[in-house]
Amino acid sequence: MRNIIAGFIAIVIGLFTVSFAAIMALFIGVAAFIAKPFIQRKMAHAYSTTAEQRSFDESPLDKATPSHDVIDGECEDITVKRKF
Repeated sequence: MRNIIAGFIAIVIGLFTVSFAAIMALFIGVAAFIAKPFIQRKMAHAYSTTAEQRSFDESPLDKATPSHDVIDGECEDITVKRKF
């Protein structure tokens, strides 16, 4: 009898967890769908301004040092990796 009650409670908790995850996934998917055009526009604007700046700021001799662009929240590793 105790195993039946424990099994029933486990099933109820499992169904609640799965339904909660599905609802959260739905909200996150809708938010991503709404935010996509704004993010694309921001990235296109950031790329266009950096491309314009590169054409005026960098000379062909400066190609030895690569430029690093960082957009809100993007982190780029700039540590030097040595080959031994």
